Amino acid sequence: MELNDISLDETRRSKRENGMAIAVLDKAFSILEVLARAGRSLSLSELAEESRQPKPSAFRILRSLRDLGYVEQEEERGSYRLSERLNSLREYGRDECLRNKALPLMRSLHAEFDETVNLGVLEGIYIRYAHVLETTQPLRWIVKPGARDAFHTTALGRAVVANLHEVQRERLIAKIGAALPSSKRRAAMSALKNELDATRERGWASEEEETVPGVACIAVPLASMGEPLVAVSVSVPVHRFPPERREEIKQAMLAAAGAPADGGGPGRETAPRKPR
Repeated sequence: MELNDISLDETRRSKRENGMAIAVLDKAFSILEVLARAGRSLSLSELAEESRQPKPSAFRILRSLRDLGYVEQEEERGSYRLSERLNSLREYGRDECLRNKALPLMRSLHAEFDETVNLGVLEGIYIRYAHVLETTQPLRWIVKPGARDAFHTTALGRAVVANLHEVQRERLIAKIGAALPSSKRRAAMSALKNELDATRERGWASEEEETVPGVACIAVPLASMGEPLVAVSVSVPVHRFPPERREEIKQAMLAAAGAPADGGGPGRETAPRKPR
């Protein structure tokens, strides 16, 4: 086979692959448009019929959209609805509003401790990083705005979910549990519930090397600022995080976010901080 023949075969294969990709995108957007028009949850059969697609194709696309966080699936009926993540594609104005509201707190923490400060928004089972102030110190954890992590692996996510309504909190825990092996599900869900209960009681969340090796985080919710789905965290390399430093950062965050210095959840009267 000559080089020209190989080149021709590659061109044909590329065209076929591009055509298939465009077809899948067309089907995916058809499903999203049907959900948007309906304004309610729809079953697989309804979505397949309304989008004029075979049920197996619709199921595969819905599974991908669900895994990406753009579609949510109800547990009881198995029907589908649009998620909040889809709204984030056009909510740059919303992020700007959140940044403006949280920046005074974030800048204060950044100036006092010179560690990375993160602003996170709950979207489905994920925390999306809406804004980051990076430390000037050489060893740091770098996360880019727009990145996402499962809520249960982050201090940001735990801080938010712990303070949600019980029904909403249990639904998110169940979604995390559904993705775990059955042999580990019960123990993992019980541990997560206990951690969220403790977080809610003390008013702050923590995680150490669960998302990124060598990095620990402390987070507080911003419900007292009227943002129940938003939290702020400080990320610190574990070698710069002795107990006294941890306590200092925690107390500063509780005071800044409007929570009492001894914990107890957001929105209560704050205790005065000791002068430094």
